[in-house]
Amino acid sequence: MATEPLTPQEIDALLRPDPRTPSADLLVLRDALRRLGDAWERLAHAAGQLEDAARALEQRGGARATADVERPRPAPPRAD
Repeated sequence: MATEPLTPQEIDALLRPDPRTPSADLLVLRDALRRLGDAWERLAHAAGQLEDAARALEQRGGARATADVERPRPAPPRAD
């Protein structure tokens, strides 16, 4: 089964950059940056809770109060 060779115009059309590809890359990057921002927010919140717990321990007398510290349950991972 013989096929006809491509014309120069057909080759140019195949090699022409697709503008959808950079757009798709930017959308993926945007989504990744949003997830990263959410992760930084959760980390900052956890660090604030850790600081509050440390302060509470210092006020209660240090090591003897370790059993009294409430430990928040970690949030389940997001499914997006």
